[in-house]
Amino acid sequence: MTKRNVSVAEPILGKQEYENIEQVLDSGRFLQGPMVEKFEQKWAEFVDVEHAVAVSNGTVAIQLALNAIGLEPGDEVIVPSLTFGSTATAVVHQAGVPVFADIDRDLYTLDHTDLERCLTDRTEAIMPVHLYGHPAEMDEICAFADEHDLAVIEDAAQAHGARYRGEQVGSIGDVGCFSFYATKNITSGEGGMVTTDHDDIAEQIRLLRSHAMPDRDNHVDLGYNYRMSELQGAIGSAQVDRLAEFNDRRREISERLLKELSDIDWLEPATVRDYVDHAYFWAPIEVDPDVAGMTGKEIWEELQERGVETRHRYVDPLYEQPVFREHRGFNSEFPWSVNENDHDYDLTLPNVEAVAGNTLGLPNHPGLDDADVDYVIDTVQEFSETLE
Repeated sequence: MTKRNVSVAEPILGKQEYENIEQVLDSGRFLQGPMVEKFEQKWAEFVDVEHAVAVSNGTVAIQLALNAIGLEPGDEVIVPSLTFGSTATAVVHQAGVPVFADIDRDLYTLDHTDLERCLTDRTEAIMPVHLYGHPAEMDEICAFADEHDLAVIEDAAQAHGARYRGEQVGSIGDVGCFSFYATKNITSGEGGMVTTDHDDIAEQIRLLRSHAMPDRDNHVDLGYNYRMSELQGAIGSAQVDRLAEFNDRRREISERLLKELSDIDWLEPATVRDYVDHAYFWAPIEVDPDVAGMTGKEIWEELQERGVETRHRYVDPLYEQPVFREHRGFNSEFPWSVNENDHDYDLTLPNVEAVAGNTLGLPNHPGLDDADVDYVIDTVQEFSETLE
């Protein structure tokens, strides 16, 4: 078999993206103008919400969402313990305290059965993450939130176009947060979006993203420079039109990979519920290191040597990260110091500890052709034979 180099992710740009960028360059207006507004309008329509507010990246989308729901210093937000760090660091940026829940053993998303353990008198919100493109169990999460008067902020940074029981993610909770980083299902190079049906939340986020200045002379709140550029809007507004096509191809590739590799004994394809539309940001597999005789990282390295790039992230639970374990915020113990609850993060959560470091994402981006997919399958199968 002739060696190939199959990338795990790459942005795909077309004629419309280039034409939009040229329009921006010719206009001389580079910050938050008509291209950004067009992107916002298209995204609100796609997600089926009243408001989509563009910001500079997905992390600040979460931070501004937390501000807009009224999070106060020391207030707590329940987050999953397996996800990218900014889900939780955004809570600290907004002077809140992340509380780590275990994950659903099958889906890798937030475990709704662990919410009661995480609830305290300071809990203000729950932030489920639609990890790898599979929606979290939103019915149960929203029911718990309603019972305890909590806000629900969906971290949909990996789930563009995913649906839960027919509803677009980002439209189910109070607020949805998206990232358009270069490796996502669609990209604007960098950038983020906040979605909501709440007029007051959208108004607050629009104000905060631009120094909290309703006019050129007044700062009415502690605002930020979190605006999206016109160049980002130019790319993103064109990409929205291609998302369905991209996701169809991601789904086709991912389902083929997971089906054809499912009989390998050290590899377990991730579960997909029949009431969701998976966005397949990853084509996720779980490695059994005892059967393989190798760690997830070692398998990642071996496949890389054979020309198959894979994703291998979230090696440790978030509660083991120094920023949280050592309470590093604002050069002090703040915001933990204003919270009377004990948050030493001395946790042992069984599901996340069984999974962390043992998941891989196979190449599945829509730029792959069938020969690339064949190569990934053949390479993983041949590698598996070396383990027997």
